[in-house]
Amino acid sequence: MPTPPTILIGAGGHAAVTLQTTHQLNLSIAGIYDDNPNAKLLHRPPPPNPPTYLGSIDDFINHQPSRWILAIGDLAARRRILDQYNEAASPPIIHPTAIVSPDAELEEGVFVAPGAIIHAGAKVRAHAIINTGAIIEHDCIIHENTHIAPGVTLGGATIVHNDTLIGIGSTVLPNTTIEHHCTIGAGSVVIRDIAPNTTVAGNPAKALSTQSI
Repeated sequence: MPTPPTILIGAGGHAAVTLQTTHQLNLSIAGIYDDNPNAKLLHRPPPPNPPTYLGSIDDFINHQPSRWILAIGDLAARRRILDQYNEAASPPIIHPTAIVSPDAELEEGVFVAPGAIIHAGAKVRAHAIINTGAIIEHDCIIHENTHIAPGVTLGGATIVHNDTLIGIGSTVLPNTTIEHHCTIGAGSVVIRDIAPNTTVAGNPAKALSTQSI
């Protein structure tokens, strides 16, 4: 039985990467929902043809389709959608150049970009992004709607909680816990646990701000 088509939510840069990956996996795409019908991705021709525009984000939520994936990079925008509709997402979409251990666990809606590595015993919860060239070492736990940006390295048994961004090129030492709604600035080196709702940056990473959510 052929695989049902997948719907992409978003038409920006992350959607372009996701769409290219679906082509390389020979996945059928039903189309894209986005609030901007003039988004560049909808009018340039990645092979074989530009994707079909299906309507706004509200249209997606109202229609409640199955087999979809969030193709938006911004975590707050993703969370707003998930708070309204969080059912029947696509199985993980994994670029063919990514390396995923056979005993790693990836939940629905996960996207794994080119060159990413997910090692033994790692768990990646629903709707997380493991972006280009990121390394998720053994026994890490990446919770829902987390974005592990390009070039990040997470040491073994790191835990990253919901709605947290680990910025480009950052390194997190083993056995570290980063709580929910955190932002780790690009190039940071995280050597200790990070409290909820905290923005850190630097080497070693230090708090820049905290906020209540």
